[in-house]
Parts: sequence; C-alpha cells; structure tokens
Amino acid sequence: MWKRGLLDFNIEPCIPFRCLTPNASLDRVSFNDQLLSIAPKHTQHPEMMRQLSLELINNIPSQALVLYTDGSKSDPGRTGSGVYAKAEDGLVFRCRFRNPDNCSVFRSELLAIREALNFALHFENSDIYVLTDSKSSIQYLKNWTEIREKTGQEVVSKIATLSQKSRVCFQWIPSHVGVFGNEEADVLAKEGSALPSASSSELFTSEIYSIHKAIANSAWRNPPTHDWYAGNRPGLSPQSVGTRSAQTALVRLRSGNIKSLKFIDKEKTFSSCPCSCPASAAHIMDCIGASSRQLWSGEGRGLVELLERHGVMDLV
Repeated sequence: MWKRGLLDFNIEPCIPFRCLTPNASLDRVSFNDQLLSIAPKHTQHPEMMRQLSLELINNIPSQALVLYTDGSKSDPGRTGSGVYAKAEDGLVFRCRFRNPDNCSVFRSELLAIREALNFALHFENSDIYVLTDSKSSIQYLKNWTEIREKTGQEVVSKIATLSQKSRVCFQWIPSHVGVFGNEEADVLAKEGSALPSASSSELFTSEIYSIHKAIANSAWRNPPTHDWYAGNRPGLSPQSVGTRSAQTALVRLRSGNIKSLKFIDKEKTFSSCPCSCPASAAHIMDCIGASSRQLWSGEGRGLVELLERHGVMDLV
C-alpha cells in the first residue's frame, strides 16, 4: 500500500528474462522529447523554457496522474533516483532511493521511471503523464524494440500493462528552470544518492565498459609488480588465464564490439542469435543466463564455458 509522504527504500534486484517482448501494443503511448518549441534548450532563456513547460503542464487534463522523475549522481560516484507526484485527490507521493554502485545517471533516470510506473499501477482509469528531464530515456524507451535490454524490458512491460486501461504519455521538460515538480524530483534524487546502502543490480554494457576502462587506466599508470609482468603471456592483462580466443571473447563482450555487430548505411545491425533476436552484447548475456558482473569479476572462465555451451561463441 502506498502511503502519503516520503518513502525511503532500496530497489529490488532485476528479474532475469529470456528474450521477451511486450504482450500488448503501445498504440496508446506517446513519447515526446520536445516542448511546444523545437529550439534546443541551450539557445533559449531559462524563463522562456519555464513558460513553455508550464503551458504544456497546464494543458494536461486535471484528472490525469502526473509523475515527475529524475536521477542524480554525487561526487563520490553514488547515484540516486527520485519520483514526485500529486494525484487529483490530493495524494502526494515522494519517493527516493539509492541505486547500485557504478550505476550511470542514465540508468538512474530509467529506474526512477520504473518506480513511477509502479505507483501508477495503483490507479484506475487515469491518464498517466511521466515528465522527465532525460531526453535519452524517452528516446531509449521509444526505440526499445531495437535495443532489448533488461531494465528497458521491465519498464516497457509496465507501460504495456498501463496502456491497456489508460493513455500513457512520456514528456520531456527542461531541468533547473523552476518547474516545481521537476525541482522536487531533483531534490529527492540527490537525497537518494546520499542514502547509506543499495541492493545489487545488473549493469549496462556501457557501464561495465566504463568500469573496466577506469581499472585499465589505473593499472597503466601504476603497473603491477609481479615478477612475471614482462613475460609473454598473451592478451587482456597479466592476471588473465585461458586461451587467447577466450580472452578475446571477454574483451569483445566488455567493449560491445562483437563479431555479430555490423554497420549498414551507418546504422548498427546485429546477426541473429539462435533465439532469432538481434545478437547484441547485452542480449547474448541475457540469452545465456549470465550475470553481467562476470565480465569484470574473476569468473571469466565460467562465462566462456557458457558461451560455448549455448553455441554463441562465433557471435562474439
């Protein structure tokens, strides 16, 4: 049961899925990454952006449920998410939570949207407006069928459920121009990043790549002192074990530059996985039931065995 006021909690771990797609159409869902004006935010005066935002918000039907979402990252690298909503009956919903370590701001924005949709599921027959200052999140959800990633799957499934009974609209609004709901969500996200703990969760391929790149840069500046560091052990790092092909597969998965990736007319395309889905790096990890954390932990050998067992090594 949702309570009035402020809720503090840790997000739950994501539930793995197997090549799923939403079971309902999204005909009643709209994704808008512009205001009434198409001029870029940096070319507009903040007050003008605020007025355009308020004009848009004032045109939302009074009986609709309006949710503001935001994500934030603090200096120590901790991230949080916030949701602010005020329903027609006066119910005020404030939610803040800490996200897993190494979570990107983009992921934090998506997790805030996911929690807002969880709240919306408790309302009957109300049109739903999700207002976010993250254009990338709106564009990602709009094009999710071409990406197929786990967090997006959870969000899109909730959107599909809600769209069966309500119209759902995702609308971009500019940040830091004085829109009350957005400012409230921003404060909640910052407070969430300061909470003491967060549950573990899967990471995006790009987040894993950033982690590994930072580790590699640090090791390059301060090389290991192993006696055999100058030896001829091939590939990856002095700590790597296994065949060269296994090391190459791990490096390709970490970077996302796998064999199945092709560029056609400057657009990314992927070969088909045995399950008939586009074989992106993130999809391959989900399809074989592997944890993304295996990519940058000491479990690389087990991951290679999974790739071989499922017959997808040639795609990597």
